[in-house]
Amino acid sequence: MHGIIHLELHNFVKSQYGEAALDQLLERAQPSTRIVTPLSSYPDADIVAMVTAAAELTGKSPTALLEAFGEFLVPTYVALYGSLLKPTWRTLDVIEHTEQTIHRVVRRRQPGALPPRLRTVRVGPKMVILTYDSPRKLCAVARGISRGLAARFGEALTINDIECMHRGDPACIISFEVP
Repeated sequence: MHGIIHLELHNFVKSQYGEAALDQLLERAQPSTRIVTPLSSYPDADIVAMVTAAAELTGKSPTALLEAFGEFLVPTYVALYGSLLKPTWRTLDVIEHTEQTIHRVVRRRQPGALPPRLRTVRVGPKMVILTYDSPRKLCAVARGISRGLAARFGEALTINDIECMHRGDPACIISFEVP
């Protein structure tokens, strides 16, 4: 997994729980390295171990932590990739076009970065259906990013899990709707 995710997970833990909590988390999770850089890649198992340890330390579910982490990622992602977004885009537009804009650029600029492949269908002006089928099964992060985008744009957003790999489905299919 790309280093920016690892670095931002460290920043998320520090911002929510403090530096001592990050040290405790790293001690418990035993990732392949304690020092991460944004342009390197690290084993997916490191994130799994860190989220598992964070859930044990906080008493929160991994899903809740990953969704909160997804929301936390939005300002960083907007700072890094905001120039790729059209000024007229809102939450659903960003969700709809993430694969063709941001993920395409990430793959080209950063070999080794493997963002999930996303497929979207714009059902109408107020709804997008997203298919997420990454083997990482981090659909909770996608939901959190979407919530963070909606907050950034001052929009209400309804999210519905139609199918989910965590329930045995072959992919996660999520609907996003604005009123």
